Amino acid sequence: MDTTPNGVTLSCVSEAVLAREVFDRLRQATAGDTGVLADLCREYVGEARATIDNLRQALSEGNAAEFRERAHYLKGSSLMIGARQLAQYCTALEQMGRDSDLTAAGPVLEQTVVALRAVEEELTRDLGPVALPAEGSAA
Repeated sequence: MDTTPNGVTLSCVSEAVLAREVFDRLRQATAGDTGVLADLCREYVGEARATIDNLRQALSEGNAAEFRERAHYLKGSSLMIGARQLAQYCTALEQMGRDSDLTAAGPVLEQTVVALRAVEEELTRDLGPVALPAEGSAA
């Protein structure tokens, strides 16, 4: 296990990209309607990508409050879809923002990006390309 300078522990163990029990509950909540589930996933991915951009901007500006807020937002939405590893990185980023110490945020943010890509790949395997926003779209 790795620990950030802020004391947040990051797991190095390869876990499932999506917590299956969480994702299955989401599937049940949509009454098994793959179209609705794909819409939810597409919205999540679009928002997650935009939030990553917001985090990069806040980091470049040294805006710890905005950085914390955006990391918290992404953590919550990631937990709702079952992306626990991505949420774990967001927890570390959120703590860095709370502590107003963004010195180690760059590498953790890049790990977050890698985790998001893994989530996107898993969603595509599960639901097909309709789970992702169209290339060039705002989402």
